[in-house]
Amino acid sequence: MLEKRENSKNDTLFKSLKKRLNRLKIFLGVVDKTTPISFEISEFMQDVTNSFEQLPDEYKKLYELTPCETDFFINRKKELEKLKNSYENWKKDRFVSCAIVAQKGAGVTSMLNIFLKTHIEMEIIREELDKKIYTKEKYFRYFNSLLQTEDLRTNKDFINYLNNSKNSKIIILENLQHMFLKKVGGFEAIELLFELISYTSKKVLWVGTFTPESWKYLDKTISISNYFTSEVNVELLKLEDIKETIHKRNKSAALEVLFLQEDSDEKEQESLEEHFFKQLYKLSSGNISLALLYWVRSIKKIENNKIYLNQIDELDKSFIENLSIEVLFVLQTLIIHDGLTLHDYSFVTSESNHKCRNTFMPMLEKGLLIQPKQKYNINPIIYNQIHNYLSSKNYIH
Repeated sequence: MLEKRENSKNDTLFKSLKKRLNRLKIFLGVVDKTTPISFEISEFMQDVTNSFEQLPDEYKKLYELTPCETDFFINRKKELEKLKNSYENWKKDRFVSCAIVAQKGAGVTSMLNIFLKTHIEMEIIREELDKKIYTKEKYFRYFNSLLQTEDLRTNKDFINYLNNSKNSKIIILENLQHMFLKKVGGFEAIELLFELISYTSKKVLWVGTFTPESWKYLDKTISISNYFTSEVNVELLKLEDIKETIHKRNKSAALEVLFLQEDSDEKEQESLEEHFFKQLYKLSSGNISLALLYWVRSIKKIENNKIYLNQIDELDKSFIENLSIEVLFVLQTLIIHDGLTLHDYSFVTSESNHKCRNTFMPMLEKGLLIQPKQKYNINPIIYNQIHNYLSSKNYIH
């Protein structure tokens, strides 16, 4: 065991010296400073899928990226208290509307599940937007479907309908970043929504969720914060929160967690666990969904009520600093909109579908983008690094 530790120290020292040597070569012009995109980036999501599919069926539900109600919920006392206060103030016949601003995968849907289950006893209309709604026509079609109304054709009709309803209600719309496009004429729907909120907020408690990037962009362009009296910013989780939610999942199935090798003693396991979760927290940046992706990818096997995990290797993301201006523009546009279909990206950029497809395909193949459905999104494994780099170059604020 002592020999293993010495080998590990030597490996770490070798890697450190190798990095310094490479930096020196770049400085001297011996090698091209351009860093290629690691094939591991493009294979990350597939690795997660393969690892998940190999799990015994009875354990798959533990690590699914689905909203929860109680069992695995993470402590969100501060955010839930703000939601409760908004609700209580609205019940006092005050004008109240609430915006929840959170990263994708931060557990907002689960938080809303808990809030509604513990505090609310009235009619609730709730929907998650998954397509872009940015024209008047799409807006009217959407709200007629949402409210189950008979072909209302103006915002005044919707305002009268809600204000004249017998009972008050709560309307929760998740992913409101999908109700605009960064384009002339692309704000029709969200401006109609703001008008609807303004004239009905005594009868309806409006709750909308946004990504931080879309919220900041909309506040800068159309002063979105003026239309919401309450703003709930969902904070990133701490290391202990990440550990707690994963431990909850394992304990619920009576799984014993073992890191790297089966024959290590208890003291070494403690050290391996500490290193694993520090690395997990660093790479996930406090985002529980991303942490679970890394966790699943690290699973070597589950058998005899024991789960064996490999340590997490950090992928080389230095290539981000060498991405072209054209690629950075695509990434900026996708971040602000929380992903776009080919058609919507074409509309935003005024470029042909053919040209946009030729832009997206290489980025998809290299792993910069993913396309789980119709929308193109930034690969979650590099999202934070892309965001931070774009921010440092003033592409986003």
